[in-house]
Amino acid sequence: MITRIKKLNLIGWLLIIILCLLAVGPVQSQTPEIGITLTWSTDTYAPPGYSGKALPARGSVIETVANIDSRTINPEELDYQWFLNHRLQKAASGPGKQVFKFNIGNVINREHSVKAEIRNIQGELLASSAYLSIEVRQPEIIFEAETTRLESIDLTQRYLVSAEQEVNFRAIPYFFNIDQIEELNFDWQIDEKKATQLDQENGSLFSLKVGQIAESIEKKISLWVKNKNNPLQQSQAKAIVVFAP
Repeated sequence: MITRIKKLNLIGWLLIIILCLLAVGPVQSQTPEIGITLTWSTDTYAPPGYSGKALPARGSVIETVANIDSRTINPEELDYQWFLNHRLQKAASGPGKQVFKFNIGNVINREHSVKAEIRNIQGELLASSAYLSIEVRQPEIIFEAETTRLESIDLTQRYLVSAEQEVNFRAIPYFFNIDQIEELNFDWQIDEKKATQLDQENGSLFSLKVGQIAESIEKKISLWVKNKNNPLQQSQAKAIVVFAP
């Protein structure tokens, strides 16, 4: 009888151990994976009303943020290892360094890769490395004119204007490292000769009028725009105005 009771107790303990293992197993398998995404922004200029994303140019500063998709993890308690173009950025890495800033320098037509390895306080890697690629762009100048645009050929816009009609141009800059347009220098030319601007305070505006003519003529307008604080940042725009009698 005593031997039988001991066997029953042994079986009971084995059942308890098995039930505990079964209970623990599902809890571990249901642990959600931590989602990590990288987002970036830059400090370049975009005109009011522009709904797109500002793009980086020469000399731009990029700010990258590691976003942690978890309600139970405090991002400030994590360890961030940042890599720029496959090189570890030791000064920018460490506990709580969720934001990574860097200057892309004066190299153009190049992509910069950013990677983040993120670990918890136990040193465990939360997920596979987060990665993104950022392309460097040239600043751009877009013309707006108070007249009919006929076509655009090789980025040169062509306009038709009646004789004695004044045509007004506005140059709209994109992706320069500036806070306001006054930080740019506008150099307007007509038929490859320097043009005089009527509005000296606003270099982005330009007016052109030819007066009476006997036959149609074309005027070539070109504009060079440079960043006063960074001469390497520049862009050019061209237009052809056809004056008809």
